[in-house]
Amino acid sequence: MKTHFHDESIQFLLAVLQLIGNSQYDFRTIQLFLEANQTKLDEKLLEVFPNVVNHLLITAREQELFFIITAVSRFGNLIRRVHLGMPWLNIELAIAAHQEILKILTYETFPEQWAMTQSNLGNALSERIKGDPRDNQEKAIQAYQQALRVFTYQAFPELWATVQDHLASALKQDFQGNCADNLEQAIASYRAALKVRTYERYPEEWAMTQHNLGTALSERIRGDRADNLEQAIASYRAALKVRTYERYPEEWAMTQHNLGTVLSERIRGDRADNLEQAIASFNLALSIFTKECFPRDWAMAQNSLGTGFSQRIQGKRSDNLEKAIIAYQLALEIYTQEHFPQNWAMTQHNLANALVEWVNGDDQENIKRAIDAYQQSLKIRTQEQFPQQWVNTQTSLAKALCRFFQGDRAENIEAAITCCQNALQVATFEAFPLDWAGCQNNLANAYRDRIRGNSATNICQAIQAYRNALLVYFPRTFPNECRGTACTLGNLYFDQQNFSEAADVYQVALEAAEILYQSCLLLSSKVSELTDTDDLPRRAAYTYAKICDLETAVLKLERNRARSLSETLERDRANLTQLQQVVPHLYEQYQDITNQLRNLESQQRDRSISSDRHSLTPETFRNTATQLRSELETTIAQIRQVEGYADFLDQPNFEDIRAALQTKRPLIYLVVTSAGSLALIITPDEIANLWLDDLTEASLQELLQTWFNAYNQCQRDRQSWLNVIDSVSHQLWQPLMEPLVSYLKSHNFDQAVLVPTGYLSLLPLHAAWTEDSSTPTGRHYALDDIHFTYAPNARSLTAAQAIATRAQANSILVIDNPTQDLLNSEREVQAAIAHFPQHQVLRHGEAEIASVREALQHCNILHLSCHGTANLQEPLTSGLLMSDGLLTLKDILDLNLTESATGGIRLAILSACETGLSGIENADEAISLPTGLLQAGVAGVIASLWAVSDLSTMLLITKFYDLWREQNLLPDQALRQAQIWLRDTTNEEKIAEFKAFIPAITNTRMSPATAQQLYDELAWEAKNERSFAHPFHWAAFNYTGI
Repeated sequence: MKTHFHDESIQFLLAVLQLIGNSQYDFRTIQLFLEANQTKLDEKLLEVFPNVVNHLLITAREQELFFIITAVSRFGNLIRRVHLGMPWLNIELAIAAHQEILKILTYETFPEQWAMTQSNLGNALSERIKGDPRDNQEKAIQAYQQALRVFTYQAFPELWATVQDHLASALKQDFQGNCADNLEQAIASYRAALKVRTYERYPEEWAMTQHNLGTALSERIRGDRADNLEQAIASYRAALKVRTYERYPEEWAMTQHNLGTVLSERIRGDRADNLEQAIASFNLALSIFTKECFPRDWAMAQNSLGTGFSQRIQGKRSDNLEKAIIAYQLALEIYTQEHFPQNWAMTQHNLANALVEWVNGDDQENIKRAIDAYQQSLKIRTQEQFPQQWVNTQTSLAKALCRFFQGDRAENIEAAITCCQNALQVATFEAFPLDWAGCQNNLANAYRDRIRGNSATNICQAIQAYRNALLVYFPRTFPNECRGTACTLGNLYFDQQNFSEAADVYQVALEAAEILYQSCLLLSSKVSELTDTDDLPRRAAYTYAKICDLETAVLKLERNRARSLSETLERDRANLTQLQQVVPHLYEQYQDITNQLRNLESQQRDRSISSDRHSLTPETFRNTATQLRSELETTIAQIRQVEGYADFLDQPNFEDIRAALQTKRPLIYLVVTSAGSLALIITPDEIANLWLDDLTEASLQELLQTWFNAYNQCQRDRQSWLNVIDSVSHQLWQPLMEPLVSYLKSHNFDQAVLVPTGYLSLLPLHAAWTEDSSTPTGRHYALDDIHFTYAPNARSLTAAQAIATRAQANSILVIDNPTQDLLNSEREVQAAIAHFPQHQVLRHGEAEIASVREALQHCNILHLSCHGTANLQEPLTSGLLMSDGLLTLKDILDLNLTESATGGIRLAILSACETGLSGIENADEAISLPTGLLQAGVAGVIASLWAVSDLSTMLLITKFYDLWREQNLLPDQALRQAQIWLRDTTNEEKIAEFKAFIPAITNTRMSPATAQQLYDELAWEAKNERSFAHPFHWAAFNYTGI
């Protein structure tokens, strides 16, 4: 006997069916009724549903039967789509509705209605939440296949296409049998459906199938992964031709979401920009999928947004991960274990992935939370029900366990190994190659870090697992994964001093890194890729040197050092004289494209330092960049067909490096690694390698930390800063500069060009010293024996030499104290212009940014007496302070001084603080004011590594001009001699020198006013002392270029 509660459920069901039958399927009317009776959509309704419907069907009179069948069928289709009650329950009601109809309808008696009901049942089963997912999909597939017995291409083409689409979706989700085969069948079914569902005849259905095909292609196991993803993107974008925001907002949002998912996984194109587009697509989806109206889809989009942020390259890593964690936590507000167990498990897994990488706060506590989230996920993601997802979570759990230092560390690693070994029982190379490779990589990490067992055996097992992963991670198919795994394996070989194997694997990693770099569309993306590649080229160079392949070692450094600078110099200053004569239209075409690219790069630099730098690149901007890149590649290919230009804009070879050498001045690359350091010394006759084992990355890091800790406090504790300059420069002598100086002296060299890689460029290597009682200061400095200059790389020297050859040194532009707070600036400026009859001075308020930029076009010597500032985190904002603001490195990079009336600037003297410091985020790009000036068209630059006193700077620069202009030393040699003079002469000797110029009113070597001021300043100092002997006063300045 039924209770009243059951009676109420029966009455509600009958009322719903009656309303559906009478309303001609007015969806809005029915939904309003259901909203008013939401509490009745419960398990009691499901309990009574089969009996009530069965009773209605078997007792119906003939004329009522199809009315009831239609009402029940529509109920089943409708209840599956409403966002009311419990989703799992609604789907169960839909399944029950179609199953009851199939008890009445048969293939023989009512084939069309039977087939339609089979199709509807398949739809409900494919979305089922309860039960075994594999069984649900198998039953859905069987239902669709039954429907296709009736709905053939010939008899019912539209319905055949619809069922093909649905069958494909079920096959795509079927984990039984061979997943790769299932996906191939799904793709074939979608493409079959598109024979009928054309854009012209059935635009809505065409768009839906294009959407679904995109999903299948994105998950495809066979074929080229990159090709599959490109096809998926094309399908989604095709669907969006129909699925517009205005006409089909929900469908538009779903396709935007899925497009974002594929863009986040995309292999081709600009990786950073792909992720930015993905995040934008997820946010577009969320503009429709609100929590209130579409809670399940909102949660789905939040989960995907979290994944986008967790992979994001632009912006600060910790901030992106924090946003990812917030998005996952929001998704879990809807994705509960009770109502959406599979989605809940997926989001727990993704949340754990973000927590493992998040370094904010207590990272071990984050990893502990991650391990708990993975274990929660595994409650649903079982090996039996969700084998592929189970593999993914086991693999990720292994990664977290390897990083977890709480508890028994050795036991954690053993647990990680067990996770991977278990996962590999399911994730085979044949069935799930990508998952297999990821598991092999994490297994290798665990064996590498293993504490128990035999160390040598563990390393061998780690190496084998890494090599297994590389059987899938090829440079062209999975470049990012390949770079990471190959680099890690190379480092393992490196640490084992197996340099031959390390060299081979590093080469694979560099190939992958080059593919990633070349795929970049935007400057910011190139910087990101170079940052991710990190010290790989330096380690590779060290490794090749160890196996005596010195030429390759040099090339690895040169090709990966200051790449942006080199590429711009080669592109914009290529010798095209012959091309202009032979194929003038091709010359003009190339010039037009490069001019547009320069403008585009300027806009990118503007954007990179603006408040919009982390927002999505505008579509028009991206399209322009894509078009120009394509045009440039086509034009380069055409130029290479012209005689004499076969190697046009190829990567540099060793002959290009040799061509940059100056007479009797070796080019020396300095490399620091964890195993020690290396100097590669290049002369016209040979490459020599000098091993410097006592200077390691760890010891250099200690020096740099000491250096910058003191420098950051120098305003409050000047003496500590002076002590650190002494200490650090002294510590650079024995492990680095003493062996190098000895080598050069023994080979009769007294000058050399240094290319310090990594963070070495932040330190004054020329000022390394040892005690020597025979010298005036009691010290012997590196620059006493060898005249050192600096260069970002060899190619920049070639470009600088071309400017130095043609640029005169007869007119100077001087910027004098724009902020009017440098006491000695006027005297320094007088000392400079005294040597140049042709001069222009922009003093105080005259030195506006626009005025300076204009004046630069008409001078060949530049002297800036002003304030400078270095931003080590964002070097493009480093600059020189003019009267109306900062002349930034970004502004300098926009200049093209080689096209000015003077053909470039012979020398720039940056008499300002911190003008020689480069950015630290990507040290090997050497992003600094000197390299920016080299790119703009300056041959040589004098700049400083720290804030120097006004007086010592004026003394040094005044002596420099005298040595250069009056004693005819080369500018770089004049700087060195001025430094030695400032350091070694006594105050009395300096006074005597300046006193000699005071009466000489017409003497061009120094203005009398300058001489008088210097005399007066020094007169207060003790005569026999050397007040400027400390390297603080003279060692900050160095010479970059020619």
